[in-house]
Amino acid sequence: MAARTARPSLYISVDIEADGPIPGPYSMISFGAAVAGRQDGPTYTAADPQERTFYRELRPISDAYVPEALAVSGLDRGRLVREGADPAVAMAEFRTWVREVSAGAQPVMCGYPASFDWTFLYWYLIRFGGDSPFGHSGCLDMKTLYATKARVPLRAAVKGRMPRALLSRRRHTHHALDDAIEQADLMSNLMLWQPPVPDPAADGSPRITHLAWGRIEAEGLAPGKDFRLYPGGGRPWDWSEHGTRHEPGIQPQEVREFLDLGVTAVVLGQGMDKRLGIVPQTLEVLRAAGVEVHVAETTAAVEVYNRLAATERVAGLFHSTC
Repeated sequence: MAARTARPSLYISVDIEADGPIPGPYSMISFGAAVAGRQDGPTYTAADPQERTFYRELRPISDAYVPEALAVSGLDRGRLVREGADPAVAMAEFRTWVREVSAGAQPVMCGYPASFDWTFLYWYLIRFGGDSPFGHSGCLDMKTLYATKARVPLRAAVKGRMPRALLSRRRHTHHALDDAIEQADLMSNLMLWQPPVPDPAADGSPRITHLAWGRIEAEGLAPGKDFRLYPGGGRPWDWSEHGTRHEPGIQPQEVREFLDLGVTAVVLGQGMDKRLGIVPQTLEVLRAAGVEVHVAETTAAVEVYNRLAATERVAGLFHSTC
């Protein structure tokens, strides 16, 4: 029996604007879609995302809304109540459009992030017509695609940390069609991107090879008194840069740089006599980002850091005196 040949995939970038966090109690007030490209086996062909597009502004389905969410789109809710498209009609028109542009291929919704936009889009398709041209799982998250190809944690998959060549030159306006077109550029750039093969040695966190009162030695670095170490390197830790003192302690800004590097763990050494404090907000910043935090006297902190450096993207702040 001959093996089945997979149908090509047609990727459709979708962006939605809503007046609240979830569909049902709140409304999708506009959505835009643009054909990003087509994948046939290993071959991806980018499309001009301005050529095949769809856009509708919708009549709200409830009286509830969050003013801050509504303000993001800049749309006038009163006008939408009077003039917005009936959701059932708009979704029927969208189904027809998707099936026309994807003739001969499997349509796949893609979004950045897909989780929010897909939640509203799929709910509306099922609620108003009972059918989704994408099926129940035909969506692709661009954040996950980038994280997988770049080999970074998902929370590090943000546009501000991506290579500039991947980003669209178009502005992100919070108009659903504008943003769908912009994100279609990102989708195609990601699909065609061949990231460099990482060098584990170059991107690893340098181990601390010697610790004594007033002196720290780390791989690839000149000896010093205090250090900030992170994947790919390290440098002397200048407390004055962010206003750190023994009291109240390590400032939040000291660790924000680590988050940009996609670390999974941070080790904070409190000095040989544990006289270096830690501002509570510093720990909150790390925990809110899902980073594992270790706080200890510096000798113990070094042991934890060196152990983690063998398997994780770890960073640390180390003080070698009191």
